[in-house]
Amino acid sequence: MNLNTNNKQDINLPLKDRMVVYVGVTAVLLVSWLYILGMGWHMNTLPFTTNTTMDMPMDHGDMNMPMNSSKSLVGSILSWMPPMDGVWSFKDFILLFLMWAVMMIAMMTPSILPMLLLFTTLILRRKEQGIEASSPLILLIGYLMSWVLFSLVITFPQYLMHQNGMLNPMMEPMHGYIGVIVLILAGIYQFTPWKDACLSVCQSPIGFLTNNWKDGDLGAFIIGYRHGFYCIGCCWALMLTLFALGVMNIMWVMVLTVFVLFEKLSYKHPLLFRRITGIIFIAWGGSLALL
Repeated sequence: MNLNTNNKQDINLPLKDRMVVYVGVTAVLLVSWLYILGMGWHMNTLPFTTNTTMDMPMDHGDMNMPMNSSKSLVGSILSWMPPMDGVWSFKDFILLFLMWAVMMIAMMTPSILPMLLLFTTLILRRKEQGIEASSPLILLIGYLMSWVLFSLVITFPQYLMHQNGMLNPMMEPMHGYIGVIVLILAGIYQFTPWKDACLSVCQSPIGFLTNNWKDGDLGAFIIGYRHGFYCIGCCWALMLTLFALGVMNIMWVMVLTVFVLFEKLSYKHPLLFRRITGIIFIAWGGSLALL
């Protein structure tokens, strides 16, 4: 597909069409961040917040009481934590997967906004030519579905880490080497050709749409889905750093969200940005190894 966006009229979307994108993205962000903040607030109100206090003797039944006191479905979801006794049910696994899925949606939705606006410009032009076109929200759904699949995949190693005593019920690392490994891995990945290839796609929505355009709702879904997998290839190592500082460390979740957005927008000096941040991650992990 030939994407000529040199005309200013092609780039400046009407306010109504921009609002469709902005409202859709805002709604997704509002719901997902309310979930994350609600779950984080609940965890911070529990009588233990550090690894050291986790060693204090407690009655497991008492620990379950505040988490199960809410009769609402939303309350029970927000109050979920990994089982203290290590005995997982299918419900626990599903709620862990849900936590990851919502967290990935909250973190990765902002960075898809330039793609959505460009896609909206293109489908408006096609509608003017009498060609049936899809909605940018369908593309957004496809993009987010790729991150939902990533969430399902990463749920399994976290479950195994809990089973092997590597994470506590607050989802914080029980051993310093976990942080060392994931931080150094994230730093090294910043220098790899795989990172460069995936980030280049994420930074060039015009090029991606040119090579991957498909018509119709299914086509829009596939475009978003494929673009999401390039974003996973770009960011998976960054997401593993959540295991270093605590999976539900709200401040680090926010930092990573901003980091991903800035990395995708660093068009002028992408290599410099990756090298600097890669060195920071490696140095951070190395400093933890020396403690």
